[in-house]
Amino acid sequence: MDELTSAVIVSYMMVLFNKLKYGSPERDHGICFVNPAVISPSTRKGKSKNIDDASRGLADRLSKRKGNDIIFMPYNPGHWVLGVLDMKSDTCYYLDSLSSGNFNMQLKQIVDSAMVLYTTQSGSNKRVKLNWVNVTCPVQPGSTECGYYMLRFMKEIVEEGIEVLIRDGKAEYTTADIDEIREEWSTFVTCFIYR
Repeated sequence: MDELTSAVIVSYMMVLFNKLKYGSPERDHGICFVNPAVISPSTRKGKSKNIDDASRGLADRLSKRKGNDIIFMPYNPGHWVLGVLDMKSDTCYYLDSLSSGNFNMQLKQIVDSAMVLYTTQSGSNKRVKLNWVNVTCPVQPGSTECGYYMLRFMKEIVEEGIEVLIRDGKAEYTTADIDEIREEWSTFVTCFIYR
């Protein structure tokens, strides 16, 4: 399992959702998740996801967030990156374990357009201009670890809050850090299959 699929990403998001739902109340940082299939380009049947369709899908998800102010947006334009939208501060944090230094412009267009649609649909007259922050995060050592790194980013935010994004952290994750993701995922899937 070197390169992770959307199904694996979604099932690990269920692991994190369960931590939020059944964990201690101080762990619930008002987080909700966006299915990567809603916003990521898809090459199934030769079709790629249209930016307008992705923006509408994200705007719909924002309208159903039930007061959660932190939105995880896993995105795969060729490798996994993570957008973390903070609705309170109108900030979108961008985490890319390949550390390219630039935002993925398609994701930026999707999120910016979704915010316009969301504010229009909610009847707000507020003009939202997101502040985009390129987060300095651990850099993957090879070419196939991006999914694990992205999941680890989500796990740390669930456990420590969004503040983890603005403090200095590790330069790279250890094998044990990544194995923890694998173990949590495999335990969840095994329990799901055998319940």
